[in-house]
Amino acid sequence: MGTVEKPMSSAAARTEWAEHRFFKYRGCAPDPVDPRVLAARPDLSVDTHSGADRDGQEPRADRVAREEAAVELCLGCPVMVACDRYANSVTPDGRLAQPDGVWGGRLAKERREAFKRVQHVVAAAAPDEQVKTDQKRDVLLALAMCPDGSAVSVAVAAGVPVRTANWQRSRLVTQFNLSKASATRMELLSEAVRRGLLDADVVVADDGSVPAWSPIPASASAAAPAEGAVVSAVEPSGGQEPVRAVSPRRGRFDAVDGQLPLWDPDRPELAPVHPLFPADRLETAA
Repeated sequence: MGTVEKPMSSAAARTEWAEHRFFKYRGCAPDPVDPRVLAARPDLSVDTHSGADRDGQEPRADRVAREEAAVELCLGCPVMVACDRYANSVTPDGRLAQPDGVWGGRLAKERREAFKRVQHVVAAAAPDEQVKTDQKRDVLLALAMCPDGSAVSVAVAAGVPVRTANWQRSRLVTQFNLSKASATRMELLSEAVRRGLLDADVVVADDGSVPAWSPIPASASAAAPAEGAVVSAVEPSGGQEPVRAVSPRRGRFDAVDGQLPLWDPDRPELAPVHPLFPADRLETAA
């Protein structure tokens, strides 16, 4: 079985380009005698490929002529492939290494548009151990049983806050290497079944138009069920969303097990950094 080649990092691609044995003969290299023009075409400015450092807006006819000349030089350049690989590599922060200018025989506009089309498949799918969490399985099971895919329905069935359910759905789309712009509920569930996270028998099919995840409705509650609270759901009827029982909410400053305190009675000098607890309240807050 063949192996899949690991994508080259942006830094490695740049090194390969800059250390190419024909790098000094590249089409965009400046003339050693007059660095203001190109060595391959002394009639062209050194900024032919970038269009930088121009006074005022460049007329369209001039820009088109410059870009055509730049592409022509690229097509005869001995390092075009390495140049293209570097310029269109993805940096650690998810951007094109060189979003502007003519690189590797391609214009900035067409390179940016190509990047947008494949942006969601730049990263490899997450390994199984990263998606096999209890909460993700609960959300997947809930999504499988709720063919309408609504944020509230899934959250109620999974027993988690609406925002948590939707966040997990969004994360699963990313980790399954699906498109956030077009992935459907059935595509997400099919991938989950393929990975062994779901039993195909529990999936209630839809018409294929339900999104894998969607923005949370403004009316949806983001409060988490309190510990021990009974969460109940009713079947949708008359086009209404399922509802859940309202649980008592803790006070804003109630203690929570495992949570660090906002103040330290043994170190009163820290009080000024906590404006909610001024010094005159430390003795009552302790």
